[in-house]
Amino acid sequence: MTGRLIAVIDDEPAMVDMLTTFLRLKGYDVRGAYTGLDGLSLVQTERPAALLLDLMLPDIDGFEVCRRLRAQPEFAALPVIMISAHNDPANSAQAREAGANLYMPKPVRFPDLLVALEDLMGAD
Repeated sequence: MTGRLIAVIDDEPAMVDMLTTFLRLKGYDVRGAYTGLDGLSLVQTERPAALLLDLMLPDIDGFEVCRRLRAQPEFAALPVIMISAHNDPANSAQAREAGANLYMPKPVRFPDLLVALEDLMGAD
């Protein structure tokens, strides 16, 4: 895994762009994908240090992406933050069951996201 590389999977290009801009300003390298299947391929190829994963994607949802990653031993410990516009406690519980480390509602508060990422990645 690359220590400063963050993968972002979200079907909204504006969201990918915002997260990319913010994280790059904080010193991270970022790669984005707009579908669940493209995101799975991205993670498997790039081996990021963490994943920001939207719940609602056009092909397979974020729950399924997370389950598929967790089924692979090399991604069992990958920090995954699931992000969704659906602020439903049931979604948060389902995200955890699928293997996400954290569930954050949109709009994402960037300072909170940064703290969560650094905590999950073990950054100082």
